[in-house]
Amino acid sequence: MEVRLRKKNAPAGTKDDLRFMTVDSHWETLRFVQDNMDECVGNVVRLKRMERSPEQQVDESAALFQRNLEPLVSSLAATQGQGVMDKLSTSLKKALLLMVMERYQSDREKACQVLGITREKLERELQLCGVPR
Repeated sequence: MEVRLRKKNAPAGTKDDLRFMTVDSHWETLRFVQDNMDECVGNVVRLKRMERSPEQQVDESAALFQRNLEPLVSSLAATQGQGVMDKLSTSLKKALLLMVMERYQSDREKACQVLGITREKLERELQLCGVPR
């Protein structure tokens, strides 16, 4: 089922926000949706309001990881990190970079040693993850 959302009193030509709602083909379900369409659309609107931008999600995830990764940073320091950055999600990379840069007072050479990456790769990862200089 396609649901088209448009703000009340929106000017003509305003682009609709299309959402799709999957409903099974049982007669009782279809009747329920038809009888309760206002509530169904209300639920779609509430879900839309709850959506966050991908950037917010990465920042939130990075903060969560950062609080819980101290043991990982310690073990990386002991093993010299070999290739760990290539296996991490963006939010985990950001959290790890923030922790390493904080721990080593932004000493890029030490950070490269711990993470097992080159200076160029470190700079590229810092920029991609939006870690301030």
